[in-house]
Amino acid sequence: MRTINLGASGRYKYFSTIFLIATCLVAGQGYVPARAAQDLQEKPAGTSTPEVVVVTPARYAQSVKSVVPSTIIINRQTIMRTPSADIADLLRWHAGLDIGRTGGAGQPASVFIRGTNSNHTAVLINGIKMNSATTGTPALEMIRPASVERIEVIKGPRSTVYGSEAIGGVINVITQTNNVPRPSGNLYLSGGRYATHEQGIGIKYHNDRLSGNIAFNRFDSRGFPAKETSNTDHGHNNDSINVNVNTKVGKTQLRLDYWLTEGHTEYDNFGIDADQDRKNAVFNATLSVPVTDHWQSALSISRTKDEGHQNQNNDFAITDRYIYDWKNDVSLIGNVLTLGASVTDEDAESLSFGTNYKENTHTYSIYLHNQSNKNRHSLFTSTRHTKHEDFDNATTWNFEYGYALTNDAGLFASIGTGFRSPDSNARFGFGGNPNLREETSRTIEIGINYSLNENTRLSMRAFESRIEDLIETIEINPGANIYENKNINNARIQGIDLAFQHSHNQWHLSLEGILQNPRNETNGSPLLRRAKRSMTGSLEYEHENFFILLNGLLTSERRDSGGVELSGYGLFNLSAGYKFPGSVLSLKVDNIFDKDYQLASGYNTPGRSVFAELRINFAR
Repeated sequence: MRTINLGASGRYKYFSTIFLIATCLVAGQGYVPARAAQDLQEKPAGTSTPEVVVVTPARYAQSVKSVVPSTIIINRQTIMRTPSADIADLLRWHAGLDIGRTGGAGQPASVFIRGTNSNHTAVLINGIKMNSATTGTPALEMIRPASVERIEVIKGPRSTVYGSEAIGGVINVITQTNNVPRPSGNLYLSGGRYATHEQGIGIKYHNDRLSGNIAFNRFDSRGFPAKETSNTDHGHNNDSINVNVNTKVGKTQLRLDYWLTEGHTEYDNFGIDADQDRKNAVFNATLSVPVTDHWQSALSISRTKDEGHQNQNNDFAITDRYIYDWKNDVSLIGNVLTLGASVTDEDAESLSFGTNYKENTHTYSIYLHNQSNKNRHSLFTSTRHTKHEDFDNATTWNFEYGYALTNDAGLFASIGTGFRSPDSNARFGFGGNPNLREETSRTIEIGINYSLNENTRLSMRAFESRIEDLIETIEINPGANIYENKNINNARIQGIDLAFQHSHNQWHLSLEGILQNPRNETNGSPLLRRAKRSMTGSLEYEHENFFILLNGLLTSERRDSGGVELSGYGLFNLSAGYKFPGSVLSLKVDNIFDKDYQLASGYNTPGRSVFAELRINFAR
């Protein structure tokens, strides 16, 4: 067995399990029981103190006030008002989320959370991981914001909850709609620069026994040259459909989720114009049964399909993953205790540059989480043991503690570990090495929250992440063009994360900033495409009849491949809309100062772009 603790001695091997048992025995009363936690929702608009809840930290709904790790919530209103080609364009407006992109709409996009690698983030659709098995990274560029109700981002390790990849954090894209007061729907049309057009329709339904939503949207853009050396526009189009159904039979609940997007992307392939087809699908069925008043049991079966086919040759990459999960939430001595097990059956198949492989992998996990709130104390402890049929066993753990000094101020501290299993490309593709070990991490964080008044809140966090056994492709036979992937690098990331929110009447201000130093400790070099300093902000004015939203981003220089330094830049977008009865007409401007910047060396980014959108809402 291999315990992931990065330098800690063997005595920590069973620390998390022992601590969890002790916590269950001594923790006090006060936390929402499992049956109530599942029903937590945001309070209706107009109430004085809306209760904001999140589901991503522990896989059930809980108040964001009880969550220790840094959490970002991007709601439906912000998603609809922000000009964006995909969810990567939404994430960039938050400090500590560096975006890399090789061109415009549809071109590969990646996110680096707090300086960790782009394959160190677990990206979920309604709680189901969509990361590719061939590369380990998700297709952010394929997720259209129009289908999304909400995005929750957790900064920090969450391998105890979501397994491999969740070293830097988790991005949960939620397409479900809850508590719709009556059947309703919407129709929207938008268009703008680069011959970009989008249309969509959505329908929502709710009664005592059945609720759900269905949405369809189509996106098409002529695009612009992906590379600086290109002379041809590289366009992208995709169709997306999203279906969510919740039904109850007595106290038993069945939830079905289906998300599918198919697209076609043109790109520059070493100076030659090429194109590929991409398909992503996520299906999940969950049956929840209240065994007793204090025990909620849920059995889920999910399937993720990721396909990419290059049209100028026979290259392809396919992921087909099934996950079987049994999760139990038990209210025990005032705590929520979560026990569960999961089995993953994953097929990965690829042909790239003449290298072909087909691999089937099974992974088995058991996990145990406990969360409690008592008086001024909040505590979350968790552990997960993972058995991978091709690697050593891995045990990860989290310990998170918060203490309310006063009603306005709180301290918190956390320590946690994470891991990432080598993807199939690293094991069997270019430079393939079947003997690779998993990458492991340990992150420590401390911080403070302070409310100046009910409308003003600030927080400061200091963190350090150490990552070992990073995989690097190295030339093992100089001059013979023979390469091999090896676990040879270690990384250390230290930083300070700041956030400020203020509301006054119709005005809402949010500021975020990060100072970090992501470094490769093996050779002392900075980690690529990650800024040491960045600041983001949004200013919104909400009137009864119209709105105005301004987003801003300032970032320092970043290092890219080949020793190239990407210049720092400032980026702003603006959107405004007028509310007619049953409809909203919006004007959105991206990159309003027409800033020339790069997210990857040699690749173009969009200039000033203006879009108009008409959204029609109807209800029964």
